[in-house]
Amino acid sequence: MNPFPTRQAAEAYLARIPDLAVRGATRARLGLEAEPAIPPAPVTVLPPRPIACQPRAPEPSPNTALTFTLPFPPSLNSIWRATLVPCTPRKPGAPPWAARILLSQDGRQYRRAVRDIIRALNSPSTPPGARLSLHLHVCPPDRRARDLSNLPKALEDALTHAGVWADDSLIDELRVTRGPVTTGGQVHVTITPLTATLFEVQS
Repeated sequence: MNPFPTRQAAEAYLARIPDLAVRGATRARLGLEAEPAIPPAPVTVLPPRPIACQPRAPEPSPNTALTFTLPFPPSLNSIWRATLVPCTPRKPGAPPWAARILLSQDGRQYRRAVRDIIRALNSPSTPPGARLSLHLHVCPPDRRARDLSNLPKALEDALTHAGVWADDSLIDELRVTRGPVTTGGQVHVTITPLTATLFEVQS
């Protein structure tokens, strides 16, 4: 016989019985069926999410800057030498020789050194006809006073000779900065094609 007015009251009484066996026997005497087991919630298996592809390295573009390091150049004052060449005088009384300006031995050696370095770098070159920005970060070999404006010309001519660009007249921007003293001296070169220029970029 079940003395409880409602099933809820009976369940509250049964919940206070700690021994499960006694609780089950009491439930049977009260004529109460065991509470149905609550089925576990269905587990939804989600399909694996596709793994995003890793971004590919950007392809080289025409505006990619060229960077490399070159030996310290001779100054503008030392890359040229004057020599006298025999000639036929054009005017009576004129000397039988004429002065010519030639590339000095230091200038020729520097050109060869730059050419060999560029070849070792697989001969990088700028886009044909592109106007250029040139940045030279100059690290001198010692602390002697040097005029930075005397250094670019030998390097520019050497890069022209090495085929990095068609001619140094394509340079619209030139920046020269002084770096720390470095044994032997060196120049860090950055060449960047310009997208905005006073001149039309030829394709």
